[in-house]
Amino acid sequence: MLRAMRVHANFAEYVPLGLILLHFVEAQGAQAMLLHGLCLCLLLGRVAHAFGVSQTAENFSFRVTGMALTFTTIFFSSAWLLLAFVRQHLA
Repeated sequence: MLRAMRVHANFAEYVPLGLILLHFVEAQGAQAMLLHGLCLCLLLGRVAHAFGVSQTAENFSFRVTGMALTFTTIFFSSAWLLLAFVRQHLA
């Protein structure tokens, strides 16, 4: 039960931030393929991480892959938003 609670809590910690960033990326007019790629990256990352953590014999390769995909989504969304901000205010 504690393992399942930890999987759910980890999801609740990262997904809202990712979704908010993705919303802002879409609101700034990003291309559909970029947005779909970032959403897919977040989805696959969360599924891989949940699978890796939920196993009794924890599989760290799934956990690390999931964390990397999640942080990649957050990083690229943030970077895209910062670049969009700079482009708007320097134009």
